Amino acid sequence: MLNIIAWLLVGYSDGFIYQAMEITGISGYALYIIPIFLTYLMFIFMNYKLSISQMALKRQFFIVVIFILMAILHYLTVGGFYVFGYLQIMAMISMAFLIRDLFTTNETVLRPGFAKALLAIHYILCGYVILSWAALNIADIDISLFVSEQERLYDLAVVRTSGLQREPAWAGYAIASTYLAILTTRPQRLLFAQLAFLGGIAATGSGVGFVLAALFITYQMMVTRKGSMGMRLFFLMGMAVVTSVVFSNRISNVVNQDDPSTQMRIESSNVALEVIAETFPVGTGFGNYQDHADFDPYIWGGFLNLDEASYYKSDILALNMIAEMGIFGCILLLAFAGNFVCRTAPLVTVMALVMILSSGTMIMPFYFVLAAICGLERGKMGRRLAEGVKETQR
Repeated sequence: MLNIIAWLLVGYSDGFIYQAMEITGISGYALYIIPIFLTYLMFIFMNYKLSISQMALKRQFFIVVIFILMAILHYLTVGGFYVFGYLQIMAMISMAFLIRDLFTTNETVLRPGFAKALLAIHYILCGYVILSWAALNIADIDISLFVSEQERLYDLAVVRTSGLQREPAWAGYAIASTYLAILTTRPQRLLFAQLAFLGGIAATGSGVGFVLAALFITYQMMVTRKGSMGMRLFFLMGMAVVTSVVFSNRISNVVNQDDPSTQMRIESSNVALEVIAETFPVGTGFGNYQDHADFDPYIWGGFLNLDEASYYKSDILALNMIAEMGIFGCILLLAFAGNFVCRTAPLVTVMALVMILSSGTMIMPFYFVLAAICGLERGKMGRRLAEGVKETQR
């Protein structure tokens, strides 16, 4: 039970935190997630005998050094920049690194609690998002935990729900990450998890969630072949039904260039590329992006009020990091993406890349879940390699 609560807070508290931001008026995701993360560290160190590798300490040192050098460069060249923004990014990268390292070194100890927790959380998230969809479509009441008028950029947003997450796309990331955890740690319990996954993705109407679901089931059918053939075919047919019923209009709008979300991504990416061409290799400095960005008011008038969204950049994290941090952004981006590389769990790498290329921010707790999965798989691989070496030496 404690593991469920812990991971619900560490990996899926974005809806709670953004709601708290609106209530308190105090922004800054790191201000909320860092105390939660530190509490989680205290919990696992008090309940399990954990060890920390030297590599983990070296990776933390590397992140601190990179950010200090970047801050010095931007202070000397750009002048003013958003210091707290740097600290938030540094904290998120450091925490993602630490989780992977802890779960790698202590794989056998942390795996059981994590597996049980993510299985339960999967049903909690999927169940609530489906309930939210039903309430929205039947009673016209949105019971999503966080409902922000600023997020309603187009008519489709009115008939979508985000459940316990910040927005529908984030709900897609959340459900996909819980399913990936089940697929990796408890592959023998897939049928009901798959059905919940399909229902949850359909309820959110999340395009990126659908892409991840399609990638997962294709990999599952073609490579791992986990589950019976009948179950895999059933799930594939379910994906086809979800596509035809839920996403047909969305796909049509994207093809016809009538989908505001897709157009917003394209237009913001073009702006980001122009900023990079102007400021690379130094970058704009964190918080100075809009000083260099040329947002055409004719195009952006129907998308977003940039006076209110003063920190808006593009919807692609990779472009944002390079635009604001220059060459150091490239280094940090490679290091961050490399944190999720695992030979025995390629879907973790794929999902991390999809998130990096489809969301404009790194400040998403689902990266912590992916780091834990990657750590468990790397730890298992190292343990089996060590066991093989011992067996050979006998």
